[in-house]
Amino acid sequence: MKRSNLVLDETISSDDSNAYRRGISTAIRNVIDELEQQGAKRVKDGFNERMFTFGVINFFLILYIFGVYPQHFWLLYLIEALYFVPIKFIQMIRAVPNEGFYYLDFCWIMNFGGIIALIVLMFGGGTFPEWVHRALFLTSFGVSCGPLLAADLAMPWIALIFHDVSSMTSLFIHIYPPLLLYSFRWRADEVKEAWPNTFRLDYDVDFFPAPGEVPFVQSIFGGSIILYLAWFVPYMIWLLSVGLALPQNGGKFDTVFHANMRNGLCVQFGTMFWKRPIELSIEQNRTNEFEMRDVGIYITGHVFGYVAALLLLAYPCSLSQYVHGSLLFICAVICTWRGAQRYTYYSTKMYSLLIRKQFAAELGPVDALSDEFGDALKDTNRDEEFVDDGGGKKTLHL
Repeated sequence: MKRSNLVLDETISSDDSNAYRRGISTAIRNVIDELEQQGAKRVKDGFNERMFTFGVINFFLILYIFGVYPQHFWLLYLIEALYFVPIKFIQMIRAVPNEGFYYLDFCWIMNFGGIIALIVLMFGGGTFPEWVHRALFLTSFGVSCGPLLAADLAMPWIALIFHDVSSMTSLFIHIYPPLLLYSFRWRADEVKEAWPNTFRLDYDVDFFPAPGEVPFVQSIFGGSIILYLAWFVPYMIWLLSVGLALPQNGGKFDTVFHANMRNGLCVQFGTMFWKRPIELSIEQNRTNEFEMRDVGIYITGHVFGYVAALLLLAYPCSLSQYVHGSLLFICAVICTWRGAQRYTYYSTKMYSLLIRKQFAAELGPVDALSDEFGDALKDTNRDEEFVDDGGGKKTLHL
């Protein structure tokens, strides 16, 4: 009897050992599959020698033209717009859900307006009266050196990631305009000498309107406010009447508003203003059905942020070349740092987290991540592998 029990115990032990080995083997195969899929995804997204080389060379080209030939920097802006904007649009309309309506956002519309204005000036600049040139320049300065420059400082997904066309396009529409207006404002003599029939630029730069002296539209602040309202009113009408319902319950289209709310604003608004349970905010993120009071906070924040950016950034930039240049340098450092965080993640943490996912039972919860690398990833890529569940935990989605 004892011998039979011993044989039975050995058989059970052997079966357990074989099952364990099979489980480990399956997990290892799953890890290899995950690694190959992740590598293929990175290559598809442009993480290869060709795109990285292109990104680095383009970066040095921007620095070279900006520093040595500022009078031609606007041409480089147009050329690169013809490359980045269509590619980004193709990526957005192929995304699931479709992100084509992102192009209605303020930053995109301002860049579209800038591109059209430069093309019109190139071919018919001499046909417009002086006040049109002046108003266009001052308004462009306010928008570029105010909210667009502020976005470079504040938005964590604007990063210098050489191989990623999508990230470089986001950087392009936010950092190029303040660079361009630096050349127009502080290197105006060189621009006028090279393009006398296209740009005038010999204006008195008045930031604030002055009754009887500086008309509202002929000031940086006034022109920028008028341009903002020209975008804001139609956009809000569209958002409230059409846009809010587009992504709800698995809709095929997304909007910037919904993306920002899902990216953390819904949880923050609910916690800060309404004492809303985090679970309810997470459910709203899942269904894309947000409360109108959250929409009101979002709109109010957008307006106040725009005005604050004009006063805190565009105003000092209009007064001093050194302030303007220093802010551009700070933006460059911040965006480079964000890009470095992403590459650090790629080279040190991404694959170990894939392994953690497969061996979660043995190693503990997948969402027990290092704050350093979890925060770095969340800050530099809005649609990457980690999603904040609203409670401070980062969950791996691959």
